[in-house]
Amino acid sequence: MYDFDTPTPRAGSGAIKWDMRDKLGNSEALPFWVADSDYASPPEVVDALHRAVANCAFGYMAPTDSYLNSVCLWVEKRHGWAIKPEWVVPSTGVVSELANIVRCFTAPGDRILVETPVYDPFGNVVKSAGRTLVENPLRCDGRAYSIDSEDLERDLKSGVKLMIFCSPHNPVGRVWLPDEVRQVANLCQQYGALLVSDEIHWDIIMPGHSHFTAGLAGTPDNVIVLTAPSKTFNLAGLKCSNDIIPSAGLRSKLAAWKESRHIETNNGLGLVACEAAYRHGGAWADEQNEYIWGSFLHVKDYITDKLPGVIVTPLEGTYLMWLNIFNTGFDSRGAVRRMTAAGAILNDGARYGDDSFVRLNLACPRSQLESGLPAIAAALGGV
Repeated sequence: MYDFDTPTPRAGSGAIKWDMRDKLGNSEALPFWVADSDYASPPEVVDALHRAVANCAFGYMAPTDSYLNSVCLWVEKRHGWAIKPEWVVPSTGVVSELANIVRCFTAPGDRILVETPVYDPFGNVVKSAGRTLVENPLRCDGRAYSIDSEDLERDLKSGVKLMIFCSPHNPVGRVWLPDEVRQVANLCQQYGALLVSDEIHWDIIMPGHSHFTAGLAGTPDNVIVLTAPSKTFNLAGLKCSNDIIPSAGLRSKLAAWKESRHIETNNGLGLVACEAAYRHGGAWADEQNEYIWGSFLHVKDYITDKLPGVIVTPLEGTYLMWLNIFNTGFDSRGAVRRMTAAGAILNDGARYGDDSFVRLNLACPRSQLESGLPAIAAALGGV
């Protein structure tokens, strides 16, 4: 059994989640916003990093055959996708790599599609590159989300060059069904849009659900899957992610584009941590999912009791709760200001494209949630 109940001392360490609280209005508020974890990473990963540091050499490093094989083994065992080592392209982070891909494979003014509400850096990397953002709304019945396939097809027909797909979906918590993923991939193929699937949360799956990667749905020449150990094992600060690109042509084009811009791709300690996580972290990841599910049920029960006007979106994947606050009378920014003042910092839904929701990060010791929930209830008018 691993320990998810003991908090790590992150305040004062430079952790954005904790050390930016004063800029958000309350330096003492408990943070439930940035999507990283407040308990320790797996001891197997920490031990591997200790051994690497003890070597006392921190020069340039490249992914070894052992590293590439560890990624392949993880992907096949956890996601049923038999990939080849040469398909694995290490990078320094999913968002930065997404920006590279947008610039490499599209031209200024090209249309790039995202399904909203969605993680806000998607739109930011599109607009900052001078591309045209196409927002395709997900369907929502007030509680759960689905893809409007007819609307998606209409937008893809309009000349979209690239689609950024979020799977599992942040912030709405959907784990897309195989048929849904296949439909997205088929439509992208039919209308000539490159499918770029951000699957950074693909290991964080709740009971009764299973992740189906776009790599098994798209054709090899038309899909790039972006992955990382960062969310699963709380390694974001080590700047290590992995593109999975079956097409040699796509790999070659991206490599040439990055080389011409002198873009560094490897963090030595990140490579060490990723390999250790993928070789030895399976049991830890499974227990974390169980812990997150227990925390979700705990928060859901609390909200149902104290805040009957708040609708809890079902959580299928990720550790991020998506709460519909429309019936409280507050918009998301106003609600977040009130919650911050009361002692709990959440994300406003407006940044993702829906002002009727707020996002709450569950990846923390349950005692931290229990301390923050009364502040959330007080701010939203609960008892």
